Amino acid sequence: MNKRKIIIGGKRYYRVSEVCKVLGIFKNTLYNWERLKKIPKAYRDPMSGWRLYSQKDVEKIKRLSGR
Repeated sequence: MNKRKIIIGGKRYYRVSEVCKVLGIFKNTLYNWERLKKIPKAYRDPMSGWRLYSQKDVEKIKRLSGR
């Protein structure tokens, strides 16, 4: 697995798989929460289209999900 850190504008971003691992959830759960607007919408990398979450986003998701 690619373990490179993603840094954009001096901020560290996390891939969906990393966020799911921290929260102990499946990717579909994260996607559903985003679709239902239960969590903030992820930043999308314009080149790859990947969803990326900042540390602040991850902390907010933890708080909102109670995990």
